[in-house]
Amino acid sequence: MKIMKIFLLAWMLSMPLLAIEEQAISSTMKLKIDEITEILRQKSMDKVQRDEKIINIIDPIFDFNLMGKLSLGKRTFKAISPAQKETFNTLYNKKIRASYIEKIDLYSDEKVLTKKIKKVKSRIHLPVIIISNGEENELLYKFYHSKKEGWLVYDLDVLGVSLVQTYRQQFAEVLKEHDFDELLKRLKND
Repeated sequence: MKIMKIFLLAWMLSMPLLAIEEQAISSTMKLKIDEITEILRQKSMDKVQRDEKIINIIDPIFDFNLMGKLSLGKRTFKAISPAQKETFNTLYNKKIRASYIEKIDLYSDEKVLTKKIKKVKSRIHLPVIIISNGEENELLYKFYHSKKEGWLVYDLDVLGVSLVQTYRQQFAEVLKEHDFDELLKRLKND
């Protein structure tokens, strides 16, 4: 019976959100968050191996390419060449994954609670509360429905600050004075 429970849990954690109904987003994310926190508690695990396991958990639920497109803005994204888009997506995705891992490295056994999803037009927002030293901090995972892949995260608000908006402002500042290749160069060097 215990083996069956473990198998069922592993199967549920590996499922993409495509197979999950809208109402199951909260419970699925809770399982994924619990799996990540369990990995973080294993202090003896090699950091490279740990980071790889975490990336494997988040990759199926994040639409990094859409996040990059939104971070650039529609006009800029349309104006660049296909080769530049491909290079940008590769560098941006690497940066976002590294940033996520960097934030997770700050975890020190805080309590994590997932709240009930909120429907915002055709999107879904999932508040997640991190309780540290009695203080509550909110993360807000923003989902959209992809016809091909189901419900995916397209933005993440940390303490009310949008990850996509933050990068959009940073990219706009660079592009105000430099060309797109300079932005790619800076992403590569980060």
